[in-house]
Amino acid sequence: MKSKVILYMVIVICFLDLFIQLPIITPFALELGASEFMAGIVVAMYSLFYMVGNVAGGYFSDKFGRRNTLLFGMIMQVFFVLIYTTTPSLGILLAVRAIHGFSSGLLTPAAFSLVADISRKSAIGKSMALTGVAIGSAAILGPADGGIISSTVSYEMVYYVLSGVYVFGTLLTLFSIKESSTKESRQSHMATPFIELLLRPALNVAYISSFTLMIAQGTLAFGLPIKTASLNADASMTGMMLSVFGVTAIIVFASPINKIYSIYKSESLVAAGILVLSLSMILLHFVPTIGTIFGVMVIYGLGFGLIFPSMNKIIAEHSAMNERGKANGIFYSYFSLGSVAGSILAGYFATVFSLPFLGIGIVTLVMLAVLMFICYKLEMNRP
Repeated sequence: MKSKVILYMVIVICFLDLFIQLPIITPFALELGASEFMAGIVVAMYSLFYMVGNVAGGYFSDKFGRRNTLLFGMIMQVFFVLIYTTTPSLGILLAVRAIHGFSSGLLTPAAFSLVADISRKSAIGKSMALTGVAIGSAAILGPADGGIISSTVSYEMVYYVLSGVYVFGTLLTLFSIKESSTKESRQSHMATPFIELLLRPALNVAYISSFTLMIAQGTLAFGLPIKTASLNADASMTGMMLSVFGVTAIIVFASPINKIYSIYKSESLVAAGILVLSLSMILLHFVPTIGTIFGVMVIYGLGFGLIFPSMNKIIAEHSAMNERGKANGIFYSYFSLGSVAGSILAGYFATVFSLPFLGIGIVTLVMLAVLMFICYKLEMNRP
């Protein structure tokens, strides 16, 4: 039990990296002279290389072990996030975002494969809900801390703090996390090629769900700071708004509501969650005040709460130990690809139509239709 608690703490650290930047990276890029569209590219650059890191991290965790991959990625993060503090131009910021995204991407497949490895099959839904609590905690702490630190001190101080957090994460992993994969699974890690995992129908439900979720998340990263600035609010207010969805998601994950992950099919829960996300994106276009944005973030948190544990449960149930790292690597690369698509599409809709949230709301509804078609085909092919 103690090792699981520490593992969830490590997951908080892994995702704090993502969330602490949400209220600051768009203003940081704009301050260096970026247009709104180029600011979307800056946001997307991290996610693009996070995707590459996901695939590499999945492969490494199957071949070298979950713990070793976590240690390697944590140590890289300690040093790479400090480069932000000496970034003088937009071009260098783009390069920093690339190397930071790659090193961060190594961590997630290893951490989630470790959780699945040590969980009983009957308890996978609950375990993934608890990883959701960890991510929700990061979603609360990260944006609020990032907004407050950047507003009261500087953007650079955020990255000094983040580097220190990764020092702590490295020590936790080194002294408290045990390897979960077996020698036999590591030796047979190439038994299932990437292409087979990429095309496995059951896993595609999780891949499409993660892509859609992160389209919405990438849109928030780009669009919410601009929306709040238009209402004369600063980065700390944006951080608090983003934290609200984390609080809502934690309530879903940690309360008796989490029984839904055992009662209902994962595919049904992710479909319902995507519908809720679409609604929240559309509402963000229309809401006129700071207070109503907070209300919409509660709705967004409900959608996130339905989707996240359910799609992770799908990955855990449909992958063996010797292929789970690669499956999680592909899964989280879809996460990253969705964030890239969300940031770029939101930037495009903002620049051309001045409709970032409404445009993304329509896009996520289209993705819901694709997901429902895949689920229908799966149901038809079951014996």
